Amino acid sequence: MKTKLIYSVIITMMIITMNSCIKDNFDFDKWDQEVQYDASFALPAAWGDLAFVDFIELYDSTGLLIENEDGYVSLQYKAYVNSDTVQSIIYLNDQETSGTVTSPVFNFAGFDDFGDTISYVYTQDMAFTMFNPEAEIDSILLKTGILDVATNSTYGHSARLYITFPTVTKNGVPFSKTFTYVTGGGYANSLNNDFSGYKVDMTQTATGFNEIPVNIRLTLYYSGSSVPNTGTLTFDADMKGMRYSMMHGYFGLNTLFFESDTIDINLFRNEDWEIERYEFRDPKFNVYYWNSYGIPSQFYFTHLMANSAIDDMDYNIIDYGVGLPVGESNPFDVSYATVAGESKLDSLKLNKTNSNIADVVNKRPKWIQFKAKATTNPAGNNHNNFVTEDSEIAVEVVMELPLWGYIYNFNMRDTMEIDVDDLFNEYNPITRALVRLDIKNGLPVEVFGQVYFADQYYNILDSIFYTYQERLLSAAEVDENGRVIDFSRKVTKIEYDEERLEKLRSCKYMIYGGQANTTGANVNEVVKIYSDYRLIFDVGFEVDLELEGHIDSISNELE
Repeated sequence: MKTKLIYSVIITMMIITMNSCIKDNFDFDKWDQEVQYDASFALPAAWGDLAFVDFIELYDSTGLLIENEDGYVSLQYKAYVNSDTVQSIIYLNDQETSGTVTSPVFNFAGFDDFGDTISYVYTQDMAFTMFNPEAEIDSILLKTGILDVATNSTYGHSARLYITFPTVTKNGVPFSKTFTYVTGGGYANSLNNDFSGYKVDMTQTATGFNEIPVNIRLTLYYSGSSVPNTGTLTFDADMKGMRYSMMHGYFGLNTLFFESDTIDINLFRNEDWEIERYEFRDPKFNVYYWNSYGIPSQFYFTHLMANSAIDDMDYNIIDYGVGLPVGESNPFDVSYATVAGESKLDSLKLNKTNSNIADVVNKRPKWIQFKAKATTNPAGNNHNNFVTEDSEIAVEVVMELPLWGYIYNFNMRDTMEIDVDDLFNEYNPITRALVRLDIKNGLPVEVFGQVYFADQYYNILDSIFYTYQERLLSAAEVDENGRVIDFSRKVTKIEYDEERLEKLRSCKYMIYGGQANTTGANVNEVVKIYSDYRLIFDVGFEVDLELEGHIDSISNELE
């Protein structure tokens, strides 16, 4: 896993630094004669102190490295999803009520002189149509809403109509409207009455929920002997555009759908490497809930699949057995808010003891895809339900790979273009180049590698090492718990004489590959990776030069 960085240092040093340092160390303007000069230079080229996180980012920049509760490192992959908005599930329909007052309800005895009045008073219940036929709503605090009232009187006598909603109050005052009709009757309307901030109490009728009383009073004023004691008054009240700030009662069984999402695990999506064998000792699939619904709820996955990079097959994480609280047959009871504005945190954790997540991870999953639902009031009628305008169930799904385990025969291979033109101008004074790589390894990983140089047709010109793969890193020493207790050290020398340097003249590509194992992986020994693990390296070089000719011509050739 370290070869990409190390090889980059080596090649950069060989191709750029060696040639440029010749010009940096000589002032040719001060010389004006033929020379023959042999020299050797030994200079440092690079130094580094790298944390473990730097190596992970070479292969996967989407994961999040954390220090887990046991003190060592985990790699996390996350996805966030929310349920449908509360006002799309638990909502307020437009509501309507109407009524008629006809003349037979009046007793006109004694109603025969100017100044005489006669009234009829009654109450009717306005039933609300709810979002769910099971819902039994006790109270609503309206955030927005409009009330339109339209009336028409055909009474010959002048009249007044009083409409009052005694349980629809704002600052303790019921909503009320008065309509006046002249002799001969006519229309009287009141439109766009603002219901914002009104509290609606629905417990004051015989039913005790989903209804509000409406008080009606019609008063007739004597308008003369020629006016008949007959007529009809009609009214229609419409509540529209209502949204709540809060609502209490029993909301029945409702289903909340969560959007589908996918967790991409880029660590297993990389096609430039393969692993013969590996084990994550304790992978976890954690689901965290933030629930601000004041309703008992259950959560479950309807789809939870992982796709394998090994065989490109989908594996069902739900399909484990009856005991797993994740599927529809065995949903998870989610903690819920008991006070408005509260959000309860809860979690469901799958591990190797209660799921098949360990088996799934060993299939090298490229992604995990899921769909989920939540249902309200699984236990039945309970009038302690409440929601606010902002209520939601938010879910964070986390795939956690604690770095406790082993990797055996991790193989990677890649190709990069390189430019060696500066190294091979017409006058090249370099006769030998040696790179010295001194690495102190604080990771429980050994690395072998090789670099090949190829022409434009990918024909191999040469390799850096003479053996098939050179040991670049020796694994650090670990204790019985798999924790590193001491650095290992490895010094590697790479030497190029004139003949080997000449082979690179037509080089266009560098092909590099490597193989890595954690300590004791050949016998399935496990290690733990801690955040303080480091790799420290020094890169130095020696260069032999041979200069011969006129100084001006040498200087021009090296420019």
